Amino acid sequence: MKKSYFLIIVLIIAALVIAGIYYSIKNWQPAPSKEGPLVNDDTITRKEIITDVSERIAEISPVKPVLGGNWYVTRFWFIQDSNKDLYVEYEDGHILRQILIEAEKKEGKLNYEVIGYFEPGETTWDLKKGEDKFFGSLLDLYEYNEELEEWIKKN
Repeated sequence: MKKSYFLIIVLIIAALVIAGIYYSIKNWQPAPSKEGPLVNDDTITRKEIITDVSERIAEISPVKPVLGGNWYVTRFWFIQDSNKDLYVEYEDGHILRQILIEAEKKEGKLNYEVIGYFEPGETTWDLKKGEDKFFGSLLDLYEYNEELEEWIKKN
């Protein structure tokens, strides 16, 4: 009788040790390198792009503002399910423009390629240069909320 209790206790302890070893192996991660992260994290967030493009729209825009004005962004239209492809509406107080850009992050810095440049038409945006490769795609709209002082997704 005592032998069977002893055997049960040994089996329980062995099961716990095996479970602990399995958990340790399954969740093992290498120690961080003293030289920095092992992988360069160049993921892009929409918030990051919104902040950066808002600050750099004059540099990104293929055209200059008129009458000594300054460009400022009025809307962001992200392609649904994308954090790197978007339309940017902007103006200088006199004229309204839109660009389609693709964002890329290299070594922590955001870079943009202007894919298409648009001017307002009678009922929609008229493509003036480049291509509109996301025409008809579902879009997520972001507008600035003055009260909250942040960009808010509207749909």
